Amino acid sequence: MLQSPSVTTLIFGVGYIGSRLVQELLYQARDVVGVDNFFSTDRRAIDGFCQAPGFRFFEGSIVDRPTVERALDLAGDIDSVFLLAAQASANPAAAAVEYTEDVNLRAPRVILEALAERRLMGSIVYASSTRVYGSPLPTEVTEESPFGVFVDYAHLSKCYVEKLLEMFSVTQGLATRSVRLGLTYGVAPVMKTDPRFMTAPNLFCRRAASGEPFEVRSADPLGLIHVDDAVQALLMAADVDAVGYQVFNAATDVATVSDVAELVRASADVREIEVTIRGNGGSDLRIRRPVIHSKLENIGFTRRRGLAQGIDETFDHFLVRGQ
Repeated sequence: MLQSPSVTTLIFGVGYIGSRLVQELLYQARDVVGVDNFFSTDRRAIDGFCQAPGFRFFEGSIVDRPTVERALDLAGDIDSVFLLAAQASANPAAAAVEYTEDVNLRAPRVILEALAERRLMGSIVYASSTRVYGSPLPTEVTEESPFGVFVDYAHLSKCYVEKLLEMFSVTQGLATRSVRLGLTYGVAPVMKTDPRFMTAPNLFCRRAASGEPFEVRSADPLGLIHVDDAVQALLMAADVDAVGYQVFNAATDVATVSDVAELVRASADVREIEVTIRGNGGSDLRIRRPVIHSKLENIGFTRRRGLAQGIDETFDHFLVRGQ
């Protein structure tokens, strides 16, 4: 029978970002329990993690309270909890609204109730989004900037969970953190290949590497962050020595979708691959690029991977995968 380690990190959602977080924690020789329902996660990466002695996995839906309780039992003494399980796609074809509401709204409440009953002393970190500030972004974005206007249920749900975390901090004394991540890209152990679940940089790289055209549909600047930096931000937020509820921005680049498309084209040119961009192609330098500030910078958070570098490695990943 498996014995629970003395201290464990519990991750709800071992998908794209979650798998890279698991990888980093295992590199640090930390014990990890992961929970996922495989809605859009590749089982092969999880099977690989299960070969590591420090990793244990529980399959199930986090909407189900008994599943959450069994995961907590498996983890034992928990140092931190990461809430990464969500239907994250804004694409209306990605999932029924009812599924998005269940996973994105009800499940966090179920998890927080269970953690409050067990009087968790460690931090609870939620992967939110800079999209809570709306689109287009304000000229200056800080953690105090108000919520913006939303056009999809996935990002609207982020606001509810952030306030839920704040409520459980006030009423139950939990140490809760929201990390508002930029659009996340780059190579992780779990890579989405269904276009409905891919961010623009990864989708453009995959299509360009396969010789397929891709389309630019928005001119608004976005906050972006490499998956390695996203993991760095989540871990730093977990380690913040402060009580109550804390909010942190984490976006290391600001660019338009056209900017991203042109970087993919440049990466393809170096590899002598022709790329077809449809829609509003070409980077428009007249479009203002908002500034996104982060309180994490005060404790040492810095960009490790730039957008151009991340696109190069992602392009190569899909080239190799295609071969």
